[in-house]
Amino acid sequence: MAKHMKNNAVSIIAGPCSIDENNIREVKEISKITVINRLGHQQKAIAGTRIVGLKSRTALHTSGDGMGIDYPSFMRNTAVLLQGGKMPDMETPPSVLIAEEISQNTGMIIATEIMSPLVQLPHYVGRIPQGKLLPWNPAVEQLGWPIMQMAHFARRCGWHIGLKNGKWVGEHLHIANSPDYQGKTSMEKTWAGLVSFVGKIAGDIVLIHRGVDVPEKDRYRNAVIHEISRRTKLATGVKLYLDPSHSHGPNMRDQIVAATVEALKIKISNSQFLYDGVLVETGSSTTDTEQHITIEELKQMVKKVAKFRDLVKPESHKSKTDRVNYQFA
Repeated sequence: MAKHMKNNAVSIIAGPCSIDENNIREVKEISKITVINRLGHQQKAIAGTRIVGLKSRTALHTSGDGMGIDYPSFMRNTAVLLQGGKMPDMETPPSVLIAEEISQNTGMIIATEIMSPLVQLPHYVGRIPQGKLLPWNPAVEQLGWPIMQMAHFARRCGWHIGLKNGKWVGEHLHIANSPDYQGKTSMEKTWAGLVSFVGKIAGDIVLIHRGVDVPEKDRYRNAVIHEISRRTKLATGVKLYLDPSHSHGPNMRDQIVAATVEALKIKISNSQFLYDGVLVETGSSTTDTEQHITIEELKQMVKKVAKFRDLVKPESHKSKTDRVNYQFA
């Protein structure tokens, strides 16, 4: 993925909020979407997909409703580790098996939300090859230590790391999001701080802008802050993706395609675009489906983007990393 970014190509990562047996078919359909690129050649348009099996939630539903298909195995695996067990004693979460199949058959990057790195990420080792996994932190989790654990796996396996911004700003939005703002918001400091916890990895470090929950957000689920995102990208020197699903939400779902196309036109210099990629919820899901765009809308979106930007296409992989057994010290 990194080599494509040198020429300002954009990575489109699309898929459901959470994966289950009912929307796997949609993910496979998404993987087949093609466009005519700027050279006049047909190419696959979608670089990666969302395969999320465990959802971050404000409140725990012990029934498992809305928690994702990995919830039962996550609880059992957590118990195994707390009792001194090792990886061979744990079960592979169902979403990891789905991710392995999708990765092998499509070459797409697998993007997933990770709540507990030491419980979740070992299951991807040996299943998802170098350059093919983009785990990210929940927006409600802004501590650096879990990020450091994620980075350990990323360094060992050649994966990427996604960093979602926190939901607050720390200043009045109309001031903090202004090009004339001279200071650094608390959100910028925290977001950039997470980058420092990653350190050096072979894969990409990706800031994921998902908007902020502030009184001035109007009809947005979370207000878009392009200017603050620009400053953070320049300060850290890493890549920046847009998450239009969590910023526009259900109330503005019908504007996601147009807003994403316009955002991908924003430049920070004559030779560099602001956004290097998009992480957009697409198709159907048992969670947050009201903020998904349809597969047909995704097709129209990438068709429009391909007219002014190159799209990163999925690439087949040839080898896997060795599976490693992790245990608590």
